[in-house]
Amino acid sequence: CFPAVKREPCPAVWTNRSGTMTAVHFLNCMALTFVPPWIIYESKLTGYATLPQISWAVLYYALAQLAQMILTATFVPSSESGAFDLTQELEKAFIGFVDVYGLFHLLNTKKGYMTGVTIGLAWATAESVFRRLVPLAVEANSQQFSWKHTLTAVEANISVGTHMALAMLIFVGIRTRKSAMRNTAITAIVVQRFGFPVIVSLLKYSVFSSMPAIATVAEAVMSVGLVLFTMQLFNSYQKETGRVPE
Repeated sequence: CFPAVKREPCPAVWTNRSGTMTAVHFLNCMALTFVPPWIIYESKLTGYATLPQISWAVLYYALAQLAQMILTATFVPSSESGAFDLTQELEKAFIGFVDVYGLFHLLNTKKGYMTGVTIGLAWATAESVFRRLVPLAVEANSQQFSWKHTLTAVEANISVGTHMALAMLIFVGIRTRKSAMRNTAITAIVVQRFGFPVIVSLLKYSVFSSMPAIATVAEAVMSVGLVLFTMQLFNSYQKETGRVPE
């Protein structure tokens, strides 16, 4: 009989180093997720944003997500996880218009020239808190490093730009007196609500299923394009109202 081999425990130095790297990864992901919205607020919106506006935006976001969860569970059939289904994605995109209705109702009841930007930022931040805070706190703080958590943090920043642009498009659509500008804003909203999710899902679950970063890059490119387009439209709205674009 061979003598039993005694398994030595991992050195304390290696354990401490692993714990330190885990903590650094967790803090980096959390900072990448939540610091950019705070920077935008402090640098651009301190004089415009109010606590009631932010609170209402968070409340409307929570109600919109609850409504979407109920509608999705009721009308969207379950399918194989990780597989792209065009019909299902279109159904989810249509249900996603609950967000548009919530933003429309909220922006229609609030006044202020920078209301759209403020509510869009609060909406995106609420999304990060509700959807990303717990997964990052649990998974990114585990013992195994994964680029998935970094992509989640990057997607949070993409969401900030997309939701701010969406809120500004709705704001311009509500306030403008020009039908052509209103129709342009509505068209951009429909494209964003239907086109963006379908394209991202197609890339993530079908074309580049083994490389999710490609879908994130594509989503970032589309978000930047939407933000630039919205800025041009908002500048046109400023000229219409007699305010000089900043």
